[in-house]
Amino acid sequence: MCGRFVIAKDLGFIAEAFEVDEFNQSQDFRSYNIAPSTQVPIIIEREIDGLPSREIHSARWGLVPSWAKEISGAPLFNARIETVLEKPSFKEAALIKRCAVPASGYFEWQSVGDTKEPFYIYPEESMLAFAGIYWWWRDPSKLATDPTRWQLTTAIFSKDSAPNLSFIHDRSPVMLSPENISAWLAPDYETSQELLDALSEESDLVAQNLSYHKVNRALGSVSENTARNIEAI
Repeated sequence: MCGRFVIAKDLGFIAEAFEVDEFNQSQDFRSYNIAPSTQVPIIIEREIDGLPSREIHSARWGLVPSWAKEISGAPLFNARIETVLEKPSFKEAALIKRCAVPASGYFEWQSVGDTKEPFYIYPEESMLAFAGIYWWWRDPSKLATDPTRWQLTTAIFSKDSAPNLSFIHDRSPVMLSPENISAWLAPDYETSQELLDALSEESDLVAQNLSYHKVNRALGSVSENTARNIEAI
């Protein structure tokens, strides 16, 4: 699973790295301890006047399905790639609302006896792109004239961990290769299980090139949000 991750770069860097056309330059998502329910950047692609436009938007990390009456309970921040087309909470978005979530790296906790040791997992260069889905949820308690009635929400796909990372945790986020981000973001088709199976295999190839090291357990508190969180111990 992926329950905490890091964005150490500003939106200008992210936009250049992922060839984004439109983004709000005033937004800053940099954080060394991103937790569910917070706002994160998502990369989506839309067709405008017959041409693809890649954009960055701010979304709540924790997908809210269209039928939900309110935002309550544990946020749906991870969607299992094996069952995402079957689960009522995710299948509507999974078919057509694909996105990528940029990250500098992410944390996983390794169980050691009665304790858990956190690891930081990251690429040596550039950034990761997690495969995800998004959905615009309308708050039924707000008036149709209230511009805040719509909330953009997102979930990150998870899968069985790649062989080289399985000793840390049995699940990991699904990671997109730079070559196939465009195919994932394209808005003109419905997601199939065959595509998801191929995406899972591709994620393992991306994982082969990642580095990792142990980090301080203090990051378990969301109030701990400094570069010290990713320093090796």
